[in-house]
Amino acid sequence: VALSLFLGACSSASTIASSWPGLTVSGNVAYLAYQTQVYGINASTGAQLWNYPAEPDNRIHFYADPVLSPDGQLLVGGYHHILYSLNPQNGQLNWQFQQAKNRYVGSPLATEKGIYAPNADKNLYALDLKGNLLWTFTTKGEIWGRPIASAHGDVIYLPSLDHTVYAIDAENGKAIWSTGDLGGAVIGTPALGEDGTLYIGTLGSEVLALDSADGAIQWRVSTEGWVWCGIALAEDRLFFGDLNGNLYALQSSNGSQLWQIKPDQLDGPIVATPLIRGDMLYVATESGTLYAINSEGTIQWSQIIGGKLYTTPAIAEDTLLVSPMNSEDILVALSMDGVRKWSFSLKK
Repeated sequence: VALSLFLGACSSASTIASSWPGLTVSGNVAYLAYQTQVYGINASTGAQLWNYPAEPDNRIHFYADPVLSPDGQLLVGGYHHILYSLNPQNGQLNWQFQQAKNRYVGSPLATEKGIYAPNADKNLYALDLKGNLLWTFTTKGEIWGRPIASAHGDVIYLPSLDHTVYAIDAENGKAIWSTGDLGGAVIGTPALGEDGTLYIGTLGSEVLALDSADGAIQWRVSTEGWVWCGIALAEDRLFFGDLNGNLYALQSSNGSQLWQIKPDQLDGPIVATPLIRGDMLYVATESGTLYAINSEGTIQWSQIIGGKLYTTPAIAEDTLLVSPMNSEDILVALSMDGVRKWSFSLKK
């Protein structure tokens, strides 16, 4: 599915809305955007709290992970070119932004300064917290990855399918620098280290470290497959997977490999960014299995979820949440040792 979406974008063909779930958690509530609706779900029990819209509308398809803004809005973009602001307490609509010309694949970034929404029409839209357009930044390729901000929120770092990462002034939308062609599309959200280093993966089968001050490449490391996912950063270690089904741990300072788990130990391509909690790493595969792996690269347990897993797992208190595609259960809750607790299905 991931490959077909990318090839469709590269050929400028019409891409079918093969929506996979978007998931985020706040407190004890999971927010799930999938197919034609957004859901608020109690993470302890799996009980549905609300859904938006009230009735399914086949003209609407949601895709990206919902995002909570600093002022308490739930932001979610759709394949039908609209960015929504919802009340996370009850799912009521606050406002909608309708000026984009293509689908939202990447999640918006929300800071105290505003909302930065990447769109497949090659534009990053900067909005104030009421949904009013502030400025637009245009790249040469579709934008599928969520941008990130500098520590003070004054610079936005934007990945693009045009093989480039951009640094943009958050106040006025002017380019500060761009990397030039990195040899492959950048889809996953970059990671930003405390020392100002940006870490990205590309569909050129590489991971790179960039200086956030000017975009200069500090090091680059080849991988066996395309790197679709974002980079998970924990202290001085980077964790990520590739579409060949390898999982890697690198030293962040120089890119040296600490360990690698080969595809014969895992069961499929890795599209979702790994989730870090303490000294444990939770990795989802396209084949529908969730793995718990310690920081030294030893698999502690695995659980077959079913369907296809393209969405990064989430944690609500002591509960792991996984959202599969092509499954009757669209949200599955596990204990931290991998035992199923409950599941949420549209067919209840």
